[in-house]
Amino acid sequence: MVEKLARATQWLEKLVAMDTQNGSGDEIACTQYLAEALRVHKPDNLIIETVGRSRGKFESGYVYAGWGKADMLLNVHIDTVPASAGWSADPLNLRDSGDRLIGLGSSDIKGAAACIMAALESHRPTNLGILFSGDEEHGSEIMPEVIRRGHFGSATKAIICEPTSCKVGRQHRGMLAFSARFTGRGGHSSLADVTERPLLDAARLGAAIGDYGDKFIDFGEDPFKGLCTNIGYLKSDGSYNVIPTDTEIKYSMRPPPGDNVALRASDLMAITDRVAPNAEISKIVELQPFASRNVDDFANVFGDKFNLVDLPYWTEAALLSAAGVNCVVYGPGNLDQAHKPDEYVLKSQLVEAIELYSGVISGDYSDL
Repeated sequence: MVEKLARATQWLEKLVAMDTQNGSGDEIACTQYLAEALRVHKPDNLIIETVGRSRGKFESGYVYAGWGKADMLLNVHIDTVPASAGWSADPLNLRDSGDRLIGLGSSDIKGAAACIMAALESHRPTNLGILFSGDEEHGSEIMPEVIRRGHFGSATKAIICEPTSCKVGRQHRGMLAFSARFTGRGGHSSLADVTERPLLDAARLGAAIGDYGDKFIDFGEDPFKGLCTNIGYLKSDGSYNVIPTDTEIKYSMRPPPGDNVALRASDLMAITDRVAPNAEISKIVELQPFASRNVDDFANVFGDKFNLVDLPYWTEAALLSAAGVNCVVYGPGNLDQAHKPDEYVLKSQLVEAIELYSGVISGDYSDL
């Protein structure tokens, strides 16, 4: 296992060095690199695709490799969030620090990709599909294209790799977010009684959205009580003595598993129509909650490591589950480290993940 960890570390060093920061990095270069690395293992099917995104000029894509019937899928997203301020060294340079490896995306979730590539070096895939996909950290525009094109093999089961500390994620919340924009002539605050007031209109909408969320504070069951309604952004070009000409507010909620996200979206639009009929509304995301279709089907895959957890964050397991695939979420890394300066993954979790992925790749779970 020491040798496998060394190989995983080598892979992680290469993957961290590839700048795949969502919105500015080169996700296409990473998928092409991984395609060539997968080609070495002679898949029966290899698909490399580029997909344009609706946001900006940046493209993303995916690579899928399949062996045999490919009824089990391993999926890892290869993009990361942008590196925030506060890193103590170059975030694209993997550093070894005792029990951990530090680098952008090491926890979320290039550590899993490195473990899969390391496990492939000593295990021949059996009835397996591997999918490396982009654009998960912002709008998740790639996975719907994968599903629409049917490029996930004949998978009936899938392990979606996210940082779960090597536990098995069985369900999580959805996500719904909007932005609303208000405009007016602007002017001197002494004319506020007779001039459009974009910021006040936005504030009233925010308060109404907040009141709606408060009505459902006890909705659902632990650990998913409430809708997690959030007013996260309010900005204008005004001041205490200047009536703004432009104001934007962004708000969101995270409906629990089993909730009707479309109904929540309809309710928020109804509130907007009532409180702020002149708002220009844009939907940012409308993502469904996730609950494994049959989590017990994975008991033999994980053996005595079948430790189930509920996840506090959204994953693309929701999209594949909606397409009929029975999914769980699993990977090395911890949410407490994801999206933070000096992000790291524990070496012990890489070892555990290599063992699990080796069994999945070979189809032999007897040693888990």
